[in-house]
Amino acid sequence: MRLLRQTYEFEYRTADGADCQASADLWVTVSGNRAVVVLRGCTTQNAQDALNVLHHTWLPYLLRPEAAVLALALRPARKGFKTRALVLPLSA
Repeated sequence: MRLLRQTYEFEYRTADGADCQASADLWVTVSGNRAVVVLRGCTTQNAQDALNVLHHTWLPYLLRPEAAVLALALRPARKGFKTRALVLPLSA
């Protein structure tokens, strides 16, 4: 896989109406058939809202329509704990 876009900053709105900012990295295979989106700066509860914004604004211009996408929301490391990622289900 190769890094196609790094630290793309975007704004999204949560379900309760708050405007938030996050960033995303996009990794794709050489063939373009598979991609991984890594979300940073959003809570795991709001990660699906952030991903929905990317599906409508950013990803259609960078990926093939048939590409299989895996989305990960990173939880930052805390004292005594490693960085973890939550795999998000895709609805789009």
